Amino acid sequence: MYHSSGITNGNTAGRGATRRGLKLSLALLLSTSSMAFAEEEEAIVLNQVVVTASGSAIDKRDAPASITVVTAEEIAKMPAQDVRDILSKVEGVTVGRAGNANTIQIRGLGERYTLFLIDGKRVNSAPNMFRGNDYDSGWVPLDAIERIEIVRGPMSSLYGSDAIGGVINIITKKVTDAWHGSVTTDYTLQQNRKAGDSWRTGFYLSGPLVKDKFGLKLYGSWDHRNADDPSLNPNAALAGFTESDSKFIDATGTWTPDSQNEFDFNYGYSRKAHDDYPLDRHALSLTHRGDYDFGTTELKLWGDRVHNYRGHGNTLGVDQPNTAYNAGIDGKVVLPVDMMFDQKLTIGGSHRYQSIDDPYVLTGEGGTSSSVWQSALFIEDEIKFSDDFLVTLGNRLDYHENFGAHNSPRVYGVYHLTKELTLKGGWSSAFKSPTLLENSPNWRQISCGGSCYLLGSTDLKPETSQSVELGLLYEGAFWSGGVTAFRNDLKNMIPFPPNRTGDVTEATKYPNFVGFTPDGLPMFTYENVDRARTQGIEASVSVQPFDGWTFKANYTFLDAKNLSGVERPLAYQPKHSANFGVDWQATEKLNLSVNVNYVGKQYTWVPASGNLEWASKMDAFVTGDVVASYDVNENVTVRGGVLNVADKTVTRTVGDDFNVDGRRFFFSATGRF
Repeated sequence: MYHSSGITNGNTAGRGATRRGLKLSLALLLSTSSMAFAEEEEAIVLNQVVVTASGSAIDKRDAPASITVVTAEEIAKMPAQDVRDILSKVEGVTVGRAGNANTIQIRGLGERYTLFLIDGKRVNSAPNMFRGNDYDSGWVPLDAIERIEIVRGPMSSLYGSDAIGGVINIITKKVTDAWHGSVTTDYTLQQNRKAGDSWRTGFYLSGPLVKDKFGLKLYGSWDHRNADDPSLNPNAALAGFTESDSKFIDATGTWTPDSQNEFDFNYGYSRKAHDDYPLDRHALSLTHRGDYDFGTTELKLWGDRVHNYRGHGNTLGVDQPNTAYNAGIDGKVVLPVDMMFDQKLTIGGSHRYQSIDDPYVLTGEGGTSSSVWQSALFIEDEIKFSDDFLVTLGNRLDYHENFGAHNSPRVYGVYHLTKELTLKGGWSSAFKSPTLLENSPNWRQISCGGSCYLLGSTDLKPETSQSVELGLLYEGAFWSGGVTAFRNDLKNMIPFPPNRTGDVTEATKYPNFVGFTPDGLPMFTYENVDRARTQGIEASVSVQPFDGWTFKANYTFLDAKNLSGVERPLAYQPKHSANFGVDWQATEKLNLSVNVNYVGKQYTWVPASGNLEWASKMDAFVTGDVVASYDVNENVTVRGGVLNVADKTVTRTVGDDFNVDGRRFFFSATGRF
């Protein structure tokens, strides 16, 4: 059930460092901390409960997955404006941009392989529309978040094909027994006055309507960013950031008729727009949670309508609106089984329906339908052989309307070598079917800044993956850390977006080129890449050597290759990335933090020949932030800081390239009541 606590003593990092400099720093810190605490009693480490890595709530140390938890307390200290800013600090997660759109990758697999959940309910819109597909990470304002659970690695046995890369579960604050609320507003001022400033206002309100029976939770936000001056980025086909505007409101009513049953009624509305692509989302859901003598149950009915106005006065001058519909039912029962060993059996199923209505490009003539359904049954058995040894076995049977039946098995083991040291590892298999748009030859989408088109294809096959990981974790009173190695082998991978160009002289050289439109624009189709591989190492450490001080660092090594034909790197996959942060609670009211982010060199386009001399690449860059937070009183907190202190800027050279803002100043105020 989603009523678990999730608050610890602040140790949320996961894996130990591998680089020599980090080891030396850690050794010095540990020697200092051992002196400081030599005469003190051993501190108590509070267990952290997570709900995303298995069929039910479980201690994070026992969780059958690599998982990171970011709490509301940690979020409050970050200069973050949305979930994307938070995820950029997590090991194994790469956050960048394609043009003005956010991109989030877990272990080298992009956002289309990542399942986004809000309180356990799926919200993925990315597979349903190519343009404006970065909205999944922005539906929830930070004021409403209790914690974020990030599972790195496949979870398809529980969640289905959307979770090949991992799962990001945004868990919102629960309805409270008394009325509480908060309002936060912030402003980001660009030092370069050609770059656009941004601001955000968010609120959260919760309390009872009928004592002990019915409560209400209401939250929302309004975010805005001004457009960059076109002269900021004169060499690009498109300028820097265009104006963006986002509005969101969500209401949840919770009815608790008795101690065994709880119902949530939820409605949410969002409107986001950037690159002149407004997008509206209406979502409804009904959830029942039961806690009975035989076990626990959960049943969810959900649906959403996402309308992309794509083209109503947009900069490309092309009218192409579409509307996506998603609906489904998910249910599960968790049964404790007392046999030879303690076991927890989770049995569940789901049925999903998706459709897209795009009158400009879905003609309904031939090819696949503009709607599809998919059903699944799954089972997971958590076997506790002893207090120190746990094994999770699971399998999911999916049946897809167009691609038939597929199994997604998983096995994962957790062994506590000591009270603090844990060995984790597992293997899993998964499949992902092509999306409606990728699989329909009647769909045609403008791309390349208006100079080319993308077409769906009925020749596509489902993507499949085999994944393995092994990690060693340490969780102590004053420091935690670990290291995890992973490998994903994918077959029939569908690059997203596919290779394409607006250059008519080069277009015919692309293997997925299919012809020209009557007005002479090149057309490209989606295609399966025979084989691809992502492998690497994640390491992180968190140290609290003195009272009020926390040091955190993480590093990710990623080797992502296209193995079809000539072996070559996958685009937008930095081989090295790292984060370092220091948090100091200087006084009871004053908190200071420093964060440094490193993103290594990456290729933004690689030719099929594998000749890297012709490839487009982006050099490595480092950004650093300094932020201060001060509690004026128990009801008011102000924050301020400098973002990208060194003023390292990166501007896009083509439509899909990166923009990294330069130095800017961040101001924020929160009022609570």
